[in-house]
Amino acid sequence: MRVNVGALRPVAAGLLAGLLVLGAAQPAAAAPRRAEQWYLDELRIEQAQKLSTGRGVVVAVIDSGVDASHPDLKGQVLAGGRSYGGSGDGRADEDGHGTHMAGIIAATNASRDGVAGIAPGARILPIKLYAGKNPPYDDSAVALGIRMAVDGGATVINLSQGKPSEATAEEESAIRYALDRDVVVVVASGNTAKGDVDVSAPANVPGVLAVTGTTRGGAFWSGSAKGPEAVIAAPGDGVYNAGPNKGYGWGDGTSDSAAIVSGVAALVRAKYPNLDAANVINRIIRTARDAGPAGRDPQFGFGLIDPVTALSANVPQVAANPLLDPSAVTNPTPAPADASDEEFDVTQHGDRGGPTDQQVMVIGIGIAVVLVLLVGLGVFLIWNRRRYRREAALPADIPDDPLDPAPPTGYAPPEGYAPPPGS
Repeated sequence: MRVNVGALRPVAAGLLAGLLVLGAAQPAAAAPRRAEQWYLDELRIEQAQKLSTGRGVVVAVIDSGVDASHPDLKGQVLAGGRSYGGSGDGRADEDGHGTHMAGIIAATNASRDGVAGIAPGARILPIKLYAGKNPPYDDSAVALGIRMAVDGGATVINLSQGKPSEATAEEESAIRYALDRDVVVVVASGNTAKGDVDVSAPANVPGVLAVTGTTRGGAFWSGSAKGPEAVIAAPGDGVYNAGPNKGYGWGDGTSDSAAIVSGVAALVRAKYPNLDAANVINRIIRTARDAGPAGRDPQFGFGLIDPVTALSANVPQVAANPLLDPSAVTNPTPAPADASDEEFDVTQHGDRGGPTDQQVMVIGIGIAVVLVLLVGLGVFLIWNRRRYRREAALPADIPDDPLDPAPPTGYAPPEGYAPPPGS
């Protein structure tokens, strides 16, 4: 989170400065990097990517730019632009923050020991907000960057930037511009080192997915801002991915949480290309796993993001952005699956680990057939054994076959039989 320190007291600036603290670049001998990405396993991203990789979706990263030469982002980054007035495009990043966000969203794990993104099939449109490192938050650059992202073809916008105040009219207008043009806008809620900090701007603008942070295991992260504007929660504590200077590092902040949600939004948009932004948002919040107090709450919003369910559940469609009409999402639970629905059901492909009703029926029939065969074989063996016993019990002196041997004394000659002479 980049903070406009000009209008803030030093204490407030200290609390809210930076949504991301990257770890140092890791040496070549480090442990396998994919093993550091605990959040991918916790969110079942490998299962989600069996349903969608985000292919064909453009995600704008409005940030410090993106290093397009990073080994895990090569081929993923479009030209983009600069909204702060500088010349050139968005494919440069002196800070590293934007590259980290882009890696969380779309890293391809292409290098020998690289990192994976949420939506490796997506493309990144970098909108560079500033040059250098950690400058003050620029309202005008953010507003122009949103419009540039929309005009550049992005259907998902990741904005891991903010300030502890209300959005300006210029920022609100830019967000409306995006929402009116079928774009999902994802914004980090903000961070705090200690105490409580409200959801910051522009995450507090109605209609956007305001993202709070969680820890490993799904607990609310104490460094995350919170408030009634919170919409969805995602991992934000110790998120490992691409970093500056073609390196890697950890991020702590709702910046990372927002990037994860942006990646999931790309997965949904690719899986359901006919859904508008309002229904993409609806699908994400209705399939969230409720956490904290029942229903929407200031920490988790509608709950923890659940990528696999967001991609597979049968979710009723809405006519408008549900975040602009709270009554439309009083019950965020997805509707039961309908047998006539053509949507993909992940259980049909074994990703949930349990068999379907049809599979249970087939298995049951197979077991019944095997049991019948076993019973039949047992009856045959018993009958055959008894037959041999009966035959063995017959008297030995009763010939029952022409080939039975004669008695030791021979058979008596028939009456009137006379042996030939000399015999």
